[in-house]
Amino acid sequence: MPPLGQQLGFNTIGEELNWHDTLSVAVGASYQLDKEWVLRGGFAYDPSPTTNSDREVRIPVGNRRALTLGAGYSPNADLTVDLAYAYLWENRSSVSQPNTSGLQPAYSAKYENSANGLQAQLTYRF
Repeated sequence: MPPLGQQLGFNTIGEELNWHDTLSVAVGASYQLDKEWVLRGGFAYDPSPTTNSDREVRIPVGNRRALTLGAGYSPNADLTVDLAYAYLWENRSSVSQPNTSGLQPAYSAKYENSANGLQAQLTYRF
């Protein structure tokens, strides 16, 4: 039996996203400062899977970069405390969609996304 919408005479509505494959790159390093402390850092680059002409408001992503810094402290062999900070930012991206189907209004917007993250972890080994 077809879905209810089709039974009531509604047609199928589709949206072509035109996404393309991307290749992400990331690099990280850690430095053992002494027996108790380890320092960490990293950088990642993740290109957008879409172009300005196909971008939409549900996923308005530009090329993304992330910078991370962290430290781990192990006062003994059974306990480790890890802290990390990450800053993520994207290129400014535009969204411009015309009203081609009559089902939604045309819209236009510019996005400049960024995020901060702070993480903490406590590990106890027994």
